Amino acid sequence: MVSAGVWAQGPVPGYLPPGGPGVGGIEDLVLIYHGSKARVPWTKDNILPYVAYLDERGQPRDWFFDGFLFIEFALDSGTWFHHYREGQPLPTIADWQQIAASWFRPGEGLDGLEAAVAEVAGKLGPPDKRVSVVITLPVPLRQDTAFGPLPGKTDTLDLSRVLDRQRALRWYIQEVLGHWRARGYRHLNLAGFYWTDETIGGDNSTLVRWTSDYLHARGLKHYWIPYYGAQGLREWRANGFDACMLQPNFFFTQERLPLTHFQTAAKLARMAGCGIEIEFDSRALSDEEYCQRMLAYLDAGVHFGWMKGALLGYYEGGRAIKDFHDTPGVGRELYRKVYEFVKGTYQPSGLFDFSNYSLVTRDNSANLALASRGAKVIGAEARPEWGTEIGPEQIIDGNIDFYGGMSGFGAFYIPGSVTIELPEVTPVARTQVMLFDLDGRYFQYRIETSVDGEEWEQAVDKSAGEWRGWQVDTFTPRPARYVRFTCLHNSANQICQLIELEVYAEP
Repeated sequence: MVSAGVWAQGPVPGYLPPGGPGVGGIEDLVLIYHGSKARVPWTKDNILPYVAYLDERGQPRDWFFDGFLFIEFALDSGTWFHHYREGQPLPTIADWQQIAASWFRPGEGLDGLEAAVAEVAGKLGPPDKRVSVVITLPVPLRQDTAFGPLPGKTDTLDLSRVLDRQRALRWYIQEVLGHWRARGYRHLNLAGFYWTDETIGGDNSTLVRWTSDYLHARGLKHYWIPYYGAQGLREWRANGFDACMLQPNFFFTQERLPLTHFQTAAKLARMAGCGIEIEFDSRALSDEEYCQRMLAYLDAGVHFGWMKGALLGYYEGGRAIKDFHDTPGVGRELYRKVYEFVKGTYQPSGLFDFSNYSLVTRDNSANLALASRGAKVIGAEARPEWGTEIGPEQIIDGNIDFYGGMSGFGAFYIPGSVTIELPEVTPVARTQVMLFDLDGRYFQYRIETSVDGEEWEQAVDKSAGEWRGWQVDTFTPRPARYVRFTCLHNSANQICQLIELEVYAEP
């Protein structure tokens, strides 16, 4: 028997393309942590290695990142802007004023970026070069019932109220725009604002949509970078975002995740039609494990196509690019690799083998086990507690591109089986099975065939090993009308989640 990694029907769903007007013209958006005074002071000299690729003498050789997300989640006082922490101080209007003004500190932040772009434009051209800027939005927290009066007003905002949350956001956006107009930057383009909360539940989506509408009415874009497994990923367009980049979250875990994690991240991003965030920090300089994790993102980007084919964000821990540039040897080498990746010329390190983790297309026109061809499912009965989007019909609908944690598959308890009844007895020699694969879990299973539903002959035995995602299994051709899939093990729980089961006459 042969197993191959294939998952998509027809054209693979695509990433969010880089550089188009819909994403503000940005291809590579680097996160610049700046609001807190504990951060790197982003003067011209400190941000220059991000604006241009500098040689060992500090001279610019090429432009580097074309987008800069100025981001912060907390002040030096410990007050957070996007996440409620019980027992910790809640933001006030004074805190919001401080963060709005922080982007425009004299000689730092946006001023530093403006000066750096102007200097490089004078050396590399064109003289009117502009880069794009995205600025962070604080998230109004419902628990913040004593936010304070807006400047010039007397009524105290209570952010548990919808209209007060909207008033706070409207004030902040206008405050930033006022600072921006006063500066009159010649080399910066304000592309839009960034929603800081990395997951969006149902209650928050209404405020997100309102914010998107408000920004769009002013010709501005709305950006979002959700974490792996976040709520709202598949609904990012419905929430009004113009650009979304998924965090793979491979770099940060205590134990290194398997390489299949990148395959799943690529699949999730393509299913959602979003981009990807590259993640690393300065630990890559001194710790070989973290250096390899960083390179895994770059290698995976080549293999799964996001290096050139997706809008990319870059989390670098608040100073890693600068540290790479400043450190001879391994630091300069990492600096060069990131630059090459941004430019689309990076060559994989050779440390990782992604050859068994591919996103490929398939032709299922000859699939015998389609409901549209008269096939039926015995077993995997629908259960009310599993909702309306989990049921036997999902196993033979031909769709393996779109599914989630509670949709798009058939399910049954382990040990258990599901049987496909074909319209008539016909030769069979291959099955293709899509197993739920959005979190790294693996399965063990067997497949049998029968002419009459009474006498069964084994076709596939994967009762040992770790089998993930799309499985292609060939076996000795034989006549059959029934194909039975028995699930023996799920590493995550006692439920078998079967996206699709296909049957073919040809090996």
